[in-house]
Amino acid sequence: MPKPMAQTDTLPAGARARSRKAASVSAPAMQAWLSVVRTYHLCDAVMTQRLAGLGLRLPEHEVLVNLLTTPGMSQQQLAQRCFVAKSGVSMLVSRLVAQGWLQREADALDARVWRLSLTPEGEALATQARQIQAEVVSAMTSASSAAELQALSAAMGQAGQALEAMLA
Repeated sequence: MPKPMAQTDTLPAGARARSRKAASVSAPAMQAWLSVVRTYHLCDAVMTQRLAGLGLRLPEHEVLVNLLTTPGMSQQQLAQRCFVAKSGVSMLVSRLVAQGWLQREADALDARVWRLSLTPEGEALATQARQIQAEVVSAMTSASSAAELQALSAAMGQAGQALEAMLA
């Protein structure tokens, strides 16, 4: 009777190599990753709590602040910036238009494209939301020097490039 194969023996050679590499992540690398994840979740929780006082959720905040800084974006550009599917942005934009915070205008060169901008009420709300974001960022970074923040930015840039390469 043949001997049963170990679970890893059923994987192709490339998958076994990736599995061993993933299992051999250094303790400092794993600790750094967990630190980033924990901080992300804490930031999300704080932003959610603070934005609730304005009657906003995080996705609405992202849309409003992006349009505050870059008015006239298309829904597709907004979806890319917010890391959301176009259909998700479309539903969110429709809600924000109904709230009276956004307006859509057909693009002058391509009637298939909608250009988005804030209404005066939306701009006032986005300004308040951006202030909350600035307070959170300030609290997060207040104990770090400019050099530490530059190093962190560079490290996250490199991590982002590695992840983008994995998506390609």
